[in-house]
Amino acid sequence: MAELKERLEIRISPEIAELLRREAKRRRVPVAQLVREAIDLLLRRERQSRLQAAEALFQIGAPVADWEEMKREIEEARGKAP
Repeated sequence: MAELKERLEIRISPEIAELLRREAKRRRVPVAQLVREAIDLLLRRERQSRLQAAEALFQIGAPVADWEEMKREIEEARGKAP
């Protein structure tokens, strides 16, 4: 496990605090560990979701112009924008 140096303070509702305490007790871990695991899971899911979206785009195999042509088209479109 990485060295834990950073500190974070958050405010949560009493209901969420109670749910966290119950779950931590059920798992026999500190509430802080449970929160760290939840944050890690959320960030991993988000990262995985982005990777899947990128992979889906790559699978399309759409033709792509060279960079100079794309840049020119983008600049032309900007010039036409209000």
